[in-house]
Parts: sequence; structure tokens; C-alpha cells
Amino acid sequence: MDKLFEELIAVDSTAALRFFVESLRETVKTKSLREDEGLYVASVLAHYSQTSRSDTIAVPSMANLSEVFDNCLLQTHYANDSEMLEIGGSQVLLFAGFFRDQMSRKHNVRWYDQVGQSLYEKAGRHSRNLKKRELFDRLSQTFPVWTVVCSNLSRAFRENRLLLKIN
Repeated sequence: MDKLFEELIAVDSTAALRFFVESLRETVKTKSLREDEGLYVASVLAHYSQTSRSDTIAVPSMANLSEVFDNCLLQTHYANDSEMLEIGGSQVLLFAGFFRDQMSRKHNVRWYDQVGQSLYEKAGRHSRNLKKRELFDRLSQTFPVWTVVCSNLSRAFRENRLLLKIN
């Protein structure tokens, strides 16, 4: 029993990423979404699944969309910072996507879909990395689709929580 418990707790970043990549592939029914976008979205979900709210090394995960609004939209000194714009977009993706059902009780998640699009569009505009610029430009266009995909994934996890594959 101890070995099983260790295996359940000891999830490294590679295993978390693999879990979300495979889960997203099962959830996405259309082939019109690009593979690199799916990998990026999976990496966002895997990252935040392993990031503490009290992280002192990296930017910690925020608690909800209100914090995203306060920290990413009201802070005008981040307006040209591609990395902070990406973080804001990824937090919106997490909350307006994966936690959409919970956030919709208090927030207009469709409005936050537009906020996420805008954050990724600005991140792309200010990025010096050409590949990131292209990815963020596409994400700014497909962002509402990805929030729905993440929401569907979250629902599937809740409905099948006892059937999740460990390995």
C-alpha cells in the first residue's frame, strides 16, 4: 500500500504534462486545433497543477479571476511585458477554462474569454521570440475554444474521478 501511495504522490512535471496532453487529446474532438496549441495548454494546466499559491521563486497561481483582474489588468506597468501578459493569459485560461463552472458563479467568464484573448494578443505583440509570437497570436484567436475544451476536461475529470488512469 505504501508503494501505491508513493506513486500517487510522486508526480513530476513530465508525468503531469503527459497526463494533461493525453487527457486533452481525448477531450478535443476536432482536428482544426493545432498540436502546438494543445501542448501549450497542457503545459499551462500541468504547471498550475504543481504550483503552490505561496511560491516565492516564480509568480504564484492566483486564487480566482478577481485576483487576475487586480494583478494583471489594473497593473499598467505590465502593459508591455510579454512574460507578465502571458502569465495573465495563462491564469485566465486556468480559471475561465478549467475552473469555468466554479468561476461562472461570480464572474462573467465570457468577458474573461475576451480578456484572455487580449492578453495573449498583447503578449504576442511584445514577444521577442518569433515562435512564441506566432503561438500567442493563434491562441488569441482560439482562446474561447480552449476555455471550453478545458472546461469539458474539468467536467470529465469530476464525472470520472474514480476512473482516472494512474499510469
